[in-house]
Amino acid sequence: MLVSNEHRQIIEERFVAVREAAKHREEELFGVLTECNEDEAICLKYLYAFMPEQDLANHDGALFLKFVRQALKVRQIVPWGDKLTGGLFLNYVLQYRMSNEYIEFYKDDFFEELYPRIEGKSMQEAALIINYWCFEKATYQTTDSRTTDPLTTIRNAYGRCGEESVLGVAAFRSVGIPARQAYTPRWAHCDDNHAWVEVWTDGEWHFLGACEPEATLDSGWFQLSASRGMLIGSKVFATTVENELITRQTDSATEVNTLDRYAATKEITITVNDPAGNPVEGAKVRFEVVNYGELFPLTELETNALGQAKFTTGFGDLLIYVHKDGIATYDQIDVRLEDHLTIVLTDKERTPGLVETITLVPPKGASPDENAIDEETKKRHEARHQEAQSIRNAFAGTFFLGDKAREWAKDFAPFEEGVAKHLESARGNYEEIQAFFTDEATKDLLAYKVKMLDTMNTKDLSDTSCETLKAHLQHAMQFKDNFEETVFVKGILAPRIATEKITPYRQGLEVFFDGAQVASFKQNPRSIYDFVDEYIATATSAQNGYLCALPVGVMKVRLGHVASKKILFVAICRTLGIPARLNKENGNMSYFQDGTWVEIEVGVQQEEVVKNSTLTLKAEDETVHEYMKTYTVGRYVNGVYRTLWLETGDWAEGKMSYLVEAGEYRVITVNREASGTVHANLYYVAIKENETVELGVKLAEVNSAHQKEIVVKETNFMNTNGDICELSEVIEDTRNIVAFLDAGAEPTEHLLNEMIKAKEQYLEQKPNVVLVVEETEDLENPTLQKTLQALPFIQVYVGYKKEDLVYLYEDFDILDKKFPLAFVMNKPMIASMAIAGYNVGIGTMLLKYLESK
Repeated sequence: MLVSNEHRQIIEERFVAVREAAKHREEELFGVLTECNEDEAICLKYLYAFMPEQDLANHDGALFLKFVRQALKVRQIVPWGDKLTGGLFLNYVLQYRMSNEYIEFYKDDFFEELYPRIEGKSMQEAALIINYWCFEKATYQTTDSRTTDPLTTIRNAYGRCGEESVLGVAAFRSVGIPARQAYTPRWAHCDDNHAWVEVWTDGEWHFLGACEPEATLDSGWFQLSASRGMLIGSKVFATTVENELITRQTDSATEVNTLDRYAATKEITITVNDPAGNPVEGAKVRFEVVNYGELFPLTELETNALGQAKFTTGFGDLLIYVHKDGIATYDQIDVRLEDHLTIVLTDKERTPGLVETITLVPPKGASPDENAIDEETKKRHEARHQEAQSIRNAFAGTFFLGDKAREWAKDFAPFEEGVAKHLESARGNYEEIQAFFTDEATKDLLAYKVKMLDTMNTKDLSDTSCETLKAHLQHAMQFKDNFEETVFVKGILAPRIATEKITPYRQGLEVFFDGAQVASFKQNPRSIYDFVDEYIATATSAQNGYLCALPVGVMKVRLGHVASKKILFVAICRTLGIPARLNKENGNMSYFQDGTWVEIEVGVQQEEVVKNSTLTLKAEDETVHEYMKTYTVGRYVNGVYRTLWLETGDWAEGKMSYLVEAGEYRVITVNREASGTVHANLYYVAIKENETVELGVKLAEVNSAHQKEIVVKETNFMNTNGDICELSEVIEDTRNIVAFLDAGAEPTEHLLNEMIKAKEQYLEQKPNVVLVVEETEDLENPTLQKTLQALPFIQVYVGYKKEDLVYLYEDFDILDKKFPLAFVMNKPMIASMAIAGYNVGIGTMLLKYLESK
């Protein structure tokens, strides 16, 4: 049976509720049901029943019916199709959504490319083959937080891990292999998160790195990191989940906890009582780690009638933060030693001037079992890997990059530099950007074309069409003379609002308002949000709030999350010629009126935000502070500290000032050891209206008494001229950083990108940096080249033997015997600190272990 009676009942009941909620788009969404047979109808109703409100706004029923028919067709074609039933089929083959990507139909194209490659193969063989195909299409590169759809990732020929995994899952599902994105919200041992792919073959789930093919399943460079995780999970956009450990579930989505596949786990119980000892039901319990300079909740659960919340996690430390009705407190649990913690819910002391220090130790993890492969398999894998890389490189070679972009742009003087930059950003979408620049109807607006594209993120150029760009440009130009240019460009001309897909919404929104409404809105822009709040019903499904709905779609469906309503507010303002934006630091809306930006925060009264106070941070040590790495600032709102997205800025004379609104704040400074253990100072401060508060901050101290000193063995390699030299010849008496790299692999990419980002610190401290790659062709790695351009004093050498470095892993107790392997030498041929593999933050951590000048 394709769908069980139990699931069918759940689907039908949910579908009725969703259909009523989306009744304003009845025909566009649900009209296609009249075309469906029985199987198609229940599958389509399944998609609707658990569909995020954003998708109800963004797309039409015809698109979803395509996904249904393709999945059912493939189920009949693949030899394992009879195994694809129930939740396995619904959630992991039929389901069109993988994460928070924009939805486009890709499945037919993917099937046509992939099925001839896997026909006649087993499910496991097919899974491995498909990952080589994914590597042909994309490789790892850091991008911004917006997740592109699979087709855009292919056009770019790269993506961050979240985008690679979306592409991978899409590919597997297209040929009927159940797949899902696995992810950790944040690591406990370093400042990052990560995503990869799990596939179901012959009755079992297996993992693999997305667009990172290996010779076998259950292999990947992230294995040690995963064994140190405190939560690894997968999101299912449904409640039809069977035989899985569930972290939490709403009426439309499920978070599956898969940590036990990667790490040792334990179920812990948090009991929340009131001061009289009675259990507190409905208290929210946040299980937090320190990551990116903030205390971040891996998940948030509510206590039951017994005042309890249960969570399966790893063998490390967690900060448990509990709040209800504006009352908040916290405590710490060492999961290695405890499985139960009782917390009394009373307001934790937040006295201004109070400083607390916490230390969180992550799980140690375990050395991954290397899947043994014979020499023939290894050679075949290396050949496939090289072939896939060559195919992708050949495709990227068609892009307009470097000299090719500059040559094309030379006819657009005096804006040729900007034209070339944006043409490069377009990657495989270059034809659309070329069409935009050469468009005859807008040829006199070249300067504003460049200015408009300057306001967009780099990735936007790879999935925005010429017609969309023209629509924004032509509509906005009518308001050009009403404002100073910077306000016009950033507040009206800019197409980008938040992380939504850029669409030509302006003309579509105009039709909803008559002349009287427009005049009223211009007179009082804040009334636009009053209109939005009244006209658009507020969606409350907590797990979908991070997705973005498109402005015109929200107006049509008249349903949206607060985030979507904020985007709609800005879109309406810009459409009517009112400069508007979303503030990066806190997500509040702002509009420009009478020469100033007015900020409003969503609330019962939509009260205006007044920032007339100043928080000045004063460094009390020699730390080079960087926001979201060494420190963050959080504002206390309804029992929870909300991290502000502030700029690092210029710490002139050891001070940094921020304009803030009155309220209670918590400043966190973070000091992480190479082992992953993190020490954080928590500073509490209250700020009144029109008050300036100066707060001295420093990093928590780290005990360096146990720092090792390991003798480094002599190593031979070649310089770029081909001459043989020894490590001892290229190091200095002190302040050396040596790193052996695996060029192109994601952990090495992280290290090099971090060195680029920390360029000013490296240039100021000027350590002796020695980088060693394995092969001569590795010298052409694009990220390595960018690193050398940013830090030209770095020395690069070629040729090392992995077996010659094993002793360093062992002597420094490094479990992850992968690359990069980096160490610090403050004495000739004596390493005092070493770190290897995937450790985000390694670029600046190496500087921290150098001796002072």
